[in-house]
Amino acid sequence: MSAGTTAFSGAPLPRREVRYRYASFEARVAAAMLDGLVLLIIASLLVTLGSLIVLFSSDFERVDPTTTAINAFWVCILSIPLAWILYLLVSWAWKGQTIGDAVMQIVVLRSDGQPLGILGALARTIAVLVYALFLAAGVLAAYLTRESFAAAAASIGAGLALCVVGLIWSAFDGHRRALHDRIAGTIVVRLP
Repeated sequence: MSAGTTAFSGAPLPRREVRYRYASFEARVAAAMLDGLVLLIIASLLVTLGSLIVLFSSDFERVDPTTTAINAFWVCILSIPLAWILYLLVSWAWKGQTIGDAVMQIVVLRSDGQPLGILGALARTIAVLVYALFLAAGVLAAYLTRESFAAAAASIGAGLALCVVGLIWSAFDGHRRALHDRIAGTIVVRLP
């Protein structure tokens, strides 16, 4: 007897259609704001660690800090984006939700309703990085058009507009999916 058949007839069981309560735009924004606070705390801890390394190396500013201490400071600073990416990846892979999602009682699932898992979390994390790509393209275009203030401002504005449109999309989508949800094949639902 295979999975999905009845014990008596061998006929396949009818599939139940699962109906999800998709997370509202407001709940997603609130969760993102809470996650923003968590990311700010992570960044603050890394900056503090780097600063303490420099402070102790300089004997509380009595002597110049060592080159190693300065390098350690910059490693701490440059590891902030990596720490943010790891926060998102580990949170989504482990429970399908970040701290902000947990507070707002929402969870990220694959489009078929299954938990994300590691590959799904990786896909969603990469999809979220598309917004950074939009911003980077805007900044690069602004740099290339730096002779004209209006063109540079328009370039940055275009990058920001792409990010906003990608995020606001979830307010109007039937399944409440933003651009990164569509790219990664995920949905965000309310917990029962």
